Amino acid sequence: MSLLLILVSGMVLIILSADYFTNGVEWLGFILGLGEGAVGSLLAALGTALPETLVPVMAMAFGASQVSDAIGLGAILGAPLMLATLAFMIIGIGLWSHGRVVPRLHSGSMERDLTFFIGSFGLAIATGFLPSPWHSTLACILILGYLVHAWTVVHYSRGHQQVIPPTERLHLAIGAIPVWLMAWIQVAMALSGMILGARFFVMALDQASASLRISGFFLSVIVTPVATELPEVLNSVLWIRRGKDTLAFGNVTGAMAFQASVVPALGIFLTPWRLTGWEFAAAGIAWSSAAWILWRSHRKRLSRGPLLMAGLFYLAFIGLILTWG
Repeated sequence: MSLLLILVSGMVLIILSADYFTNGVEWLGFILGLGEGAVGSLLAALGTALPETLVPVMAMAFGASQVSDAIGLGAILGAPLMLATLAFMIIGIGLWSHGRVVPRLHSGSMERDLTFFIGSFGLAIATGFLPSPWHSTLACILILGYLVHAWTVVHYSRGHQQVIPPTERLHLAIGAIPVWLMAWIQVAMALSGMILGARFFVMALDQASASLRISGFFLSVIVTPVATELPEVLNSVLWIRRGKDTLAFGNVTGAMAFQASVVPALGIFLTPWRLTGWEFAAAGIAWSSAAWILWRSHRKRLSRGPLLMAGLFYLAFIGLILTWG
């Protein structure tokens, strides 16, 4: 099977499966009585975060080379980089294309997600400079921190947010089978598709890195997130178009919270977790862009301008690669 066919197959399977997964978890959120903050920041975010989570896990768990570890680290750090920069910029473009300046946000869920991201991702970065005996403990702290954050999101959602029915029918709805059961079946099938797609994608990146003699880290930090972050970006654009800004932002910031804690924890467990200069640069730029958006939101001055400017952080990273890579 050709390299291009493996790459395209993995990408298509990931995107289609993520769409079905997101649709399924939206219905599960409605069935479980969760508000839009929890649906966006937790359920939808987890669904669309799974593809970029599975890529590094597959690379580090089943790869047997330093290239596989580099692909894993690149995917771990590339996802927050894309979300904190290009995803916010695209949301800003969505606002601009619909003639809106300020997003309509409710419940403070975005601020909670970003605050958690700043603390957790900062800890994950710092772990790379600490002695190895500390790593397992700090990885457990990251996972526990996310569980506490998720519980807080659900607790606030049940007490303060309105339960909103999904805007789309369940993709696999069958009249004779209860909706709740079909939702679980759809989620399970989509998860299986994402696992297989992630496996294809890792195989293609590993072969491309070997044949082109390009760093596996650079391929995975730039190429992989472009494919795996498409579900978050596309869903957020659709939600912005429908005026559901809380869901649009929550889908991105909720995925960032997961990518800043659980995914780095897996990397810490599966690799030596020693960040090079480029890995530190990618992580630092992602952290800085998130801090920029959080600062603007705290000042009640978040608008399409600061969101568009988040893309400059990503351009800064590309500029560093072109200049010194």
